[in-house]
Amino acid sequence: MDSSPAIKKGWLRVILFLVFYILLTLFGSAMIGILFIIAGLPTTDSAMFYGGTVLIFLFSFLSVWVFRKAFDRKTMSSLGFQWKGYSAERNIGFVTGILAITFIATILWAMQLLQWFTVSINWWDILQVTFVLILVSFSEELVFRGYILNNLLQSMPKMPALLVSAILFAGFHTLNPDMSLLSFLNIFIAGMLMGVNYIFSRNLWFSIYFHFSWNFFQGPVLGFEVSGLDLPVMLEQNLRGSNLLTGGAFGLEASWLATFTLSLTCILLYASFQKKYNGNPHV
Repeated sequence: MDSSPAIKKGWLRVILFLVFYILLTLFGSAMIGILFIIAGLPTTDSAMFYGGTVLIFLFSFLSVWVFRKAFDRKTMSSLGFQWKGYSAERNIGFVTGILAITFIATILWAMQLLQWFTVSINWWDILQVTFVLILVSFSEELVFRGYILNNLLQSMPKMPALLVSAILFAGFHTLNPDMSLLSFLNIFIAGMLMGVNYIFSRNLWFSIYFHFSWNFFQGPVLGFEVSGLDLPVMLEQNLRGSNLLTGGAFGLEASWLATFTLSLTCILLYASFQKKYNGNPHV
């Protein structure tokens, strides 16, 4: 049986966790940069991105593990990794990410603002970036939905907890290249969307699958930047028109089309999950 938390207030555990997580990430990032230089390893944008992503994944897991054991006094698996019985959530998450991205891209194509061109595909690069995007999806959902939202739900009602976790999620993307107020808003809405299943199910697989499919089909498949990051792609683009529609250098997350699509999807999913879990809760 799980023991009672070392610190009773879930919101206080979240604050302490964030301080620890930020300090660990900043210190670790500085150290890895120094080690790259000392070892004579390439410090290109690509090398730093891949190396930094693996590092953040490790720090995310370590931070959550330390706080889950020392302060929450609960198991890591209780954050929401139950596999059996959640196949529908995984499928809905993965397919919804694809449909949302494809819907936005199709509108841009229909408006003649977007064209695609085939390129010679470097499958090794695609395999690498796929692995990295899996790590990104897992680590960010572990931190923001698994730990932060989980603990906030112990201190406040569902909607305020969801709002706070989504604001923090958007805030951690403010250092991404070409970040804007609109992209902050859209990432905030995406944080709400990825939490709508968790507030009812306390299970992470919906959000992990959605997060991955949104990033993967936006970047490597359809050729957009992903949150300001230029990744290896299977299709090249000719993109024109207002950045408010296309998202410009940040990607679709800086488009008003994403604002509409993510907001509508979030509302529909919330209503669907509320109906499902109120009648047959998993928690």
